[in-house]
Parts: sequence; C-alpha cells; structure tokens
Amino acid sequence: MEQIKADCMKQGGFKYVPFVLPREDRPDLSGYDSMKAYRQKYGFGIFSRHVYPRDRLAGGVDAVVENPNNAIMMKLNPSQLAAYRKVESGCFRKAAKEVLGKEASSTTDAAEQLNAASARLAATEIDGDPELVSLAAGFADCLTVKGYKVSSTRPTDLARRGHDEILKESDKLGAKEFDNPKPGVHYGPTLSPAQARPYLEREIKAALDDLECGKEFYARYAPRQAAIDARVMNEYGPLMGL
Repeated sequence: MEQIKADCMKQGGFKYVPFVLPREDRPDLSGYDSMKAYRQKYGFGIFSRHVYPRDRLAGGVDAVVENPNNAIMMKLNPSQLAAYRKVESGCFRKAAKEVLGKEASSTTDAAEQLNAASARLAATEIDGDPELVSLAAGFADCLTVKGYKVSSTRPTDLARRGHDEILKESDKLGAKEFDNPKPGVHYGPTLSPAQARPYLEREIKAALDDLECGKEFYARYAPRQAAIDARVMNEYGPLMGL
C-alpha cells in the first residue's frame, strides 16, 4: 500500500517515502495476572510514558519512531503543504481501495473507522452481555467504597473509567503550558521522569485498586476486549500503517 501511495505522490509532483511503523510492543492485557504485572509498573499507561521515556511498552515520549515524511512536509510553505495534503488524500484513497478494498482518505479517517467498528462490537459483545452487566454492578460498588467516583456502570465505561480519570489529570497539567487550550484536546504535559514519578505512583495505586475491585469483571471482560481489538486491528490496522 505504501509503495502505491509513493508512486501516486510522485505522479502528483511530491516526494513520499514509503513508511510502515515498526510493530508496536503491546502488553498482554487478556488476563488478571498479566494485567496486574502491567499495572504494577505502568499503572493505566498515562504518566509511565514520562517516567520511562524510552520504553515502547510504556508509550515512552522518546520511543516514538519518526515518520520521514514529516520532515518533508516541514519544508513546504503553506500553499505547497495544502497541495501536498490534497494529493496525499487522493493517493491514500487510491492505495486503500486497490490493496484493501477500503474507502478511506487518511490514517485519521482509518482510525475513526477502527474506533467505530470497535465500539459497535463492544456494544453487542460486552455491554450486551448480561453477566458482565451484573459483574459491573459489584465492581462499581467496590470502587465507590474505596472513594472513587463512578458515573456509569455500563461495562465499557467502567473498564475505561480509571484510565480516563488519569488522562484528565494529565490533560489538565498539559493545558497549563498553553495560553489558550482548546476544550476536548489532549495536552500531554512536559515532565521529567522525576517530576512524573509521584503522579505515576498515585496512578499505579488507582490502577491496582481498580483491578482488585474488578477482578471477576476483568476475568470475563479482558479476553473479550482483546478479541475485539485483534479483529478490528486485523481489518483496519493496515490502513494505518500498523
């Protein structure tokens, strides 16, 4: 797909380097023991990226592989960049259709399709599972007793609750670095490992409390979510260079 895109970009008058991201290190979160091992070190995976900046499993801030095409775009003036993006969108659509039989105009478009597909499957296979709904109620009660705020007992919401709460804290810190932060935008803070460590320690405690309260819930939820993730990644991942 990348080579087709590069050839198409060349015909449009722009240089494009075929680029596929290295296979991302993904933690095994399909069972209680593996989830506990991950959370004991990385929490929910938010502040760990600052504490372990070169650790790809942590999503380290310095572990990102740079796309060589970013440097090409940085050298373009505004009008050239607009033309580049227009050609790129058409070439992406062409490659996606020829190679995968998919309609998509960009990696962002592909990511949105992936997320939508994941949400549809989760609505049926997770939120629609009576046993998970029942287990979620006990999970929520335990969290409430421990002092955590629970705004929804829907299984998918409950599974994301802890991660999303820590992400809000991270965004709040990051937004302070901007004069006019926009609502709904994720702002990653600039933190040294030492500065991030106290945040990660609190995150780890919250993540382990979440796991212990949801031990029975996650035993059923985790393998189902892992299977959904694998299905949508197999279908849409190639569109995103994954």
